[in-house]
Amino acid sequence: MLKISVCDDVAEEREKIADNLRAYTAAHGEHGIEFDVYSSPFEMLEAFDRSGGPDIALLDICMPGMLGTELARDILRFSENTDIVFLTTSADYAVEAFSIHAADYICKPYTQEQFDAALERIIARREQRTWILLRCEGELHRVALEDILYIETSDKRRVFSLVSGRKLSVWSLPAQLQECIMGQKGMTMCGSSYIVNLNHVRCFSGTDMVMDDGTVILVPRRCRAEVKQAYFDFYLNEARK
Repeated sequence: MLKISVCDDVAEEREKIADNLRAYTAAHGEHGIEFDVYSSPFEMLEAFDRSGGPDIALLDICMPGMLGTELARDILRFSENTDIVFLTTSADYAVEAFSIHAADYICKPYTQEQFDAALERIIARREQRTWILLRCEGELHRVALEDILYIETSDKRRVFSLVSGRKLSVWSLPAQLQECIMGQKGMTMCGSSYIVNLNHVRCFSGTDMVMDDGTVILVPRRCRAEVKQAYFDFYLNEARK
């Protein structure tokens, strides 16, 4: 089952998006889609607090009381697996939207075909993800490996920094899970303290890496040649796709 939530303060727009979803669901019953619709960000967050976040959130941006970009950040704080799609009349917020790793940004008015294509891309990506379970403070968190920026070893803890801005601290990492992470394309060791996801390296000077969230990770001298080669090979392969 795939859960989708919609938030728009304009009744006509809510009904249009609901109609889009009904049409898509009728044509793609294999996804088992269920959806709910909210008229305000606060109503949506209250519902999520009770029952958890959706797989996909379709959000307007310009809403009274809270911008859709602010709502997206709140959703991702407790539901890092949610894919955010903005449906808006303005392109002015596109840079901010993609800074929080929005899955898509659709300007109104749009067609059913554009709507369907966006959902198809997002659902296909979700199905291709590798998911891991992390136990943090007595809770189990389902995390997509592609959403990990880097993993830092601190004392006996492993701290997972995610694209949502959230950090999950776990006491130990089973050998199988370690192998799964290191087997993921783009994951590389950076000394003994870090595992870095090269997909989220903004720039690499040869002595340090700047991650998408602005974190600077120093590369130990002893492994600079190895990390540099891994970085070069990864982006060369990406360019050849």
